[in-house]
Amino acid sequence: MPDRFNDIAAVIATKDYAAARSWYVRVIGREPDLEPIEGVGEWQIAATAWLQLAEDHDRAGKTAVRFGVDDLAAQIAALHAEDIETGELMVIADMVKVVDVADPDGNEVSFVQDLRAE
Repeated sequence: MPDRFNDIAAVIATKDYAAARSWYVRVIGREPDLEPIEGVGEWQIAATAWLQLAEDHDRAGKTAVRFGVDDLAAQIAALHAEDIETGELMVIADMVKVVDVADPDGNEVSFVQDLRAE
C-alpha cells in the first residue's frame, strides 16, 4: 500500500494568542516560522512535522501535543531554566520516558524519550 500521508501538523488551541505564543517561544527556543494570519503561529518541528498555535476559545485547554526528544533529562533542565514546571517523570512499559507540562491554557504538552532507541 503506498504512503497516503506526507506531513502532519499538531494544532494547539489558545484563548490568549500573545501569552501562549510567548510560552511556546520559550519552550521551542525560537519565534514561529510562519504567522500566516492574525492569531496563528506555526513552527516547523521536523522535516514534515509542524506545530500550529491557533486562537480558538472553544477548544483552548482541551488539546494536547507530544514532542519526541533524544534526551529527556536535558529537556526537563531546559524547561526548568525557563521557569516552566514539569510533572513527574514517568516510565511506561520500559519503552518510553515521559514528562508532562501544561501550557498557559492548560493544554497538555508532553515530552517523550524512546528508550528502545538506546
